[in-house]
Order: sequence, then structure tokens, then C-alpha cells
Amino acid sequence: MEPVRNHRNRAVVEAARLHRAVARRERGQTLIEGPALIADAIEAGAVVRAVFARPKDGFEGSMPVDERALERLAGTKSPRGPVAVVDIPDPADIGGLDVVVSVGVSDPGNVGTLIRTAASFGMAFAYMPGTADPWSPKVLRAGAGGQFQTPIMPVDDPSALNRTLIATVVEGGIPPADVVAERVAILVGEESSGLPADLVERSDVRVTIQTAGATESLNVAVAAGIVIHELADRKGKPGAGV
Repeated sequence: MEPVRNHRNRAVVEAARLHRAVARRERGQTLIEGPALIADAIEAGAVVRAVFARPKDGFEGSMPVDERALERLAGTKSPRGPVAVVDIPDPADIGGLDVVVSVGVSDPGNVGTLIRTAASFGMAFAYMPGTADPWSPKVLRAGAGGQFQTPIMPVDDPSALNRTLIATVVEGGIPPADVVAERVAILVGEESSGLPADLVERSDVRVTIQTAGATESLNVAVAAGIVIHELADRKGKPGAGV
């Protein structure tokens, strides 16, 4: 079959609309890029609706497209094909897992890294309003498959998670390794503004990472990774590696 050479092809255009949040919500679908991410999705039981690939990608059962069409689907220059349309899974039951909670973290790269880190240490991921969509193509790329390896759910009030609320704050908290709690929800706020004051007040514990350098604060995903590691390590549950 000859590859689609028109980036305005109807199937390509309809799939590319999934770069928009409103289209993802209406259709309950998203785009994933690259063979590894697609393999992770399939292994996790995700429903794959369509796959677009260049002939050189060698992906059987896909719709062949040329470079320009794939660029529109991937939303990036020099994309790594193939690109697949998949159903967004329903919010998952987090069971008895510890949870990383994004409180309005808006940067897609940071949200993807938070999900990837949570998955690596056997934690679930919850997100409050204002958080970058965990199922957007940008966040999926940053998450490197983490979305398909751990439960993800929206939450309006982290108190509903029925866990010890751990607020990450720049100063005034205890070291993460000193936390003693059975099940925790680690609250991570936007890098520029941190956690809302009322949520910090309602938290059970505040934790602060002590640093020796002159920088005012750490990147939110880096700081969260340190806290996640120390809280996982305190329970004798090391992560899956990096």
C-alpha cells in the first residue's frame, strides 16, 4: 500500500485533533508516539484504534504515511514513528498504594516526570485541577510509559484519598526520611508558587529537602523525586531503577 502523502488526509487530520484537550475529552482518546510507548500501552491492555507509520518504521497492520503526515500526527519535528490512537483508560483504583498528588503542576514535562517517578517507586498518581493533562501527547512522552504502569486518577480534594497528607514545602518542614506513616499522599505544587496555603495548613506533615547550595529551590520534579525516593525507602520498597 502506498503511504498517505497528504498531511490533510481525513484520517490524519482527525487523529491530529487529539493534540487538543477538548478533542481528547470528547473522544476519550489520545496519541502515543514511538514503538516502546505503543508496546507498553498494548501490554497494559490499552485499546489501540489506529496506528500510523512510515514504511521504514516496519510496523505491521499500520496505515502507511509519509514524513510530513507523521510530523502532523506527532506534533514534533523529526518524530519517532509510529504514532497510535489509543483509548484513554478510565480512572484507576489506587488500592492501598502511596500516592503522588499534583496540585496544579502545569508544565507537561514536569507532570510526565512525576508520573514516571511515581510508577518507578510503586506509587499511584492523582492530579488536581490546573494540572497538565496526564494523557496529552507531551506528558505521555515525558512519562515514558509511566501512565500505563501505575493507577492515575483525578481528585478535587486530596483528603478524600484517606492517606496521611505530606506537603512538600521550601522551608520549615522535617526531612522526608523522618516521616512515619503507613499510607501517604505526597502533595506537589506548581514550581513558581508552591502549594496553596490552605492545603499546607490542612496537611498532616510538612517536609523540606535540605540543600547545601545557594539556589533558592529545586525543580519540582527533581524535588518530588527525592521525596518519593526517601519515603519509598523508609518502607523498604526501593524503586524499579532509572
